[in-house]
Amino acid sequence: MPIAPAVSDAAIDAALREHFGFDALRRGQREAVASVLGGSDTLVVMPTGAGKSLVYQLAACLSDGVTVVISPLIALMKDQVDALERRGIPAVALNSSLGAEEQRAGLRALRNGEVRLVYVAPERLRNRAFLGALAEASVALLAVDEAHCISQWGHDFRPDYLQIARARHRMGDPTTVALTATATPRVQDDILATLGTERAERVVTGFNRPNLFFNVQATPTANDKRRALNAFLDEHDGAGLVYVSTRKQCEDVTRFIRDEVGRTVQAYHAGLPDAERTEVQDAFMTGDLDLVVATNAFGMGVDRADVRFVVHWGIPATLEAYYQEAGRAGRDGEPAEALLFYATHDAALREWFIEQYAPAERDLRAIHRHLVREAESEWVTVDQELVAERVEQHPVGARVGISLLERMGMLERGEDLGPLRQYAIRAWDGEKADRVLERSAERQRAKRQALARMTAYAESDACRRQLLLDHFGDPEPPVAERCCDNCLVAAQVAEAPDELPAFESLPMASRIAIGLLDLVRRLRWSVGRKTLAKILAGSKAAGMDRREYTESPYYGRLGFMSQDDIDSLYKQLIAIGYLKVVGSEYPVVELTALGKRALAHREAITLDMPTSASARGGSSKGASSVVPDEPLDADAAGLFAELKAWRTEQARAQVVPPYVVFNDRTLDALARARPQDEDALLAIKGIGPAKLERYGADVLRIIADA
Repeated sequence: MPIAPAVSDAAIDAALREHFGFDALRRGQREAVASVLGGSDTLVVMPTGAGKSLVYQLAACLSDGVTVVISPLIALMKDQVDALERRGIPAVALNSSLGAEEQRAGLRALRNGEVRLVYVAPERLRNRAFLGALAEASVALLAVDEAHCISQWGHDFRPDYLQIARARHRMGDPTTVALTATATPRVQDDILATLGTERAERVVTGFNRPNLFFNVQATPTANDKRRALNAFLDEHDGAGLVYVSTRKQCEDVTRFIRDEVGRTVQAYHAGLPDAERTEVQDAFMTGDLDLVVATNAFGMGVDRADVRFVVHWGIPATLEAYYQEAGRAGRDGEPAEALLFYATHDAALREWFIEQYAPAERDLRAIHRHLVREAESEWVTVDQELVAERVEQHPVGARVGISLLERMGMLERGEDLGPLRQYAIRAWDGEKADRVLERSAERQRAKRQALARMTAYAESDACRRQLLLDHFGDPEPPVAERCCDNCLVAAQVAEAPDELPAFESLPMASRIAIGLLDLVRRLRWSVGRKTLAKILAGSKAAGMDRREYTESPYYGRLGFMSQDDIDSLYKQLIAIGYLKVVGSEYPVVELTALGKRALAHREAITLDMPTSASARGGSSKGASSVVPDEPLDADAAGLFAELKAWRTEQARAQVVPPYVVFNDRTLDALARARPQDEDALLAIKGIGPAKLERYGADVLRIIADA
């Protein structure tokens, strides 16, 4: 149903100047406005900060009738209504924060056609008074903001959004525009199918934010995160957001920043009183507060343009959630940074939440039985926290269970009573329960896949911008002046100097660090920290007799140190970003792009050497042998080949693997040192009294003849 005859570009430009004071539209905005004004249902996918709200606001100014805007956040509604009123565009918000008289005044304005835009939350679509007023109004356009909330495959699915399609039909199926910043092709399809607008035009402007620098930093422990955050905040001024996963983290990190970093900061999470949350958000939006630590409760509607950084304390559940939150930085187009702290165990919390979102049938039956007992006649007033306590379930699981019972039709939602909800109770229906539980299990599988993609992003050595664009189906190249940490280091690796510094010129700790990195590089399969420490210590423990371990040139090179000391060095290399731990079930160590650069450039790396190593007297001679050796010269290479051939003969005669005789590291040391007597042989790592007695004469003869 068209809103009006096709509107010319000149008319659109004139309305843009008159109502909003802008001289030009951004990429995609004109196409979207023209589509809507031409009567086409339209899906608009634009990056955060690209001006999605202007699409429906400008269309509303050029339409006959009212524009109904579905928005999930009361604060967002207030900000937009206030801004429109300042521009002389009549608008009203109807939500639970208003008093009874304000609600009645808003409904009168809607009935009388006195407003161009009315903002409501999706649950308002069940309110009888609002539906009555809407029936008397002339609805020209329905705008669904944050439309990814409609999709069960989206990162922020909200069951209330499923009411929109039915309400749209009651409005007379007005032209509909759905808008979001984060929707994969699958989510886009689901949005349109759920709204009943499958034939809608799609305006997708791309997902690249070239002014954002994407950075991931390995932080295995909470202490590592605190140190990294402290260092980052010392170097980065301006406005910023730090996202955390839980209320407790929110309070702890806020306290750390305030007490240890010394910056003014406030916390924001759903457990705070409404007035306090509003105060924090208003202070941040007006520039009176520059730093907020928040859960994902702080997000939609945050429209401050000069945010210079967004830090994630741990991984979000999906790439869509991450990109939307990271995209709150740099909306003014100036350089900004999105930093993610990553530890493999962070995924465990997310996996727990996923488990809560697929409750078992017995959990749903327990909630249903409790509500039946509590009901007065067919109606029951529900306090979700109290229900969780009574049925002995986690509050998250209980909230999900109530939502599933509603979708099964066993609870029919009535009016909301502030924080309480009213439901009519229906009998248990096993067939409906089976169908809904199967869909719930399917969503759970999808959430696990989404978490795996988020983890893969954090662990990848590839271009992070390209990974994001690929995920959203954006074919455009990842063009940016400063792309991501991986690209930055890859460029530095490619520019390795022609002449590398000699190992002897590096500090001893750096030589050891390079050796530890090189062991990780040389192994055919990735292993964990403990196994790396065992290789370097020359462990004889069960499972350490694999040829790849014992024939490594690093096997036993740090035998003068304990495995715990070696492990502490690997922890340091992880903490400072040269190595990373990947895999939550079986964690293994891999080189980062920074580690590859260090090897390519033979960089000086600062490590704190364990004092116990020096106490055992091995810090000089033993430590010097851990570094990767310079290539053998021609004479040494020839001797190495002769010794290797002799070792093969000995191994065949004894029917044992060659490394049982001597490993390659020992042969390499013999070829370099050319010992001339038994005392010199005993100084070679890997030759003790027993091997001296058995092989010493042969080895000295081969060296003398070479």
